[in-house]
Amino acid sequence: MTLLIILSILSLPLTAVCYFYSKIKLSLFFALIFFVSNIIFAHGLLYENYTIFFYLLIMPCVVFPVSCLIAFALDMKYGIFCIDTSFSSIVAWVISPILLPINLIILSLGNY
Repeated sequence: MTLLIILSILSLPLTAVCYFYSKIKLSLFFALIFFVSNIIFAHGLLYENYTIFFYLLIMPCVVFPVSCLIAFALDMKYGIFCIDTSFSSIVAWVISPILLPINLIILSLGNY
């Protein structure tokens, strides 16, 4: 299990670095390692009665990167929105749990 955690943690930044330097084949290799190791690790957690950790790991390690990749691919293929807009929407989505209570507090204080 420790090896799978190390592979998961190291392979995602290596994928990003390889993609940044236009090493597409190497980037795909590390991305494949990232997804396979996360799926095997999560599957091991699921069958060792750690189901809560399984669901907590699936979201950031598999679902979120795949959804970002799909959004980026659709943006590049069809030009639904510009790349800056897709990036800023993901950033806004990530920090929205922090911004929503702040906005609600400010709105409630402004009414008095």
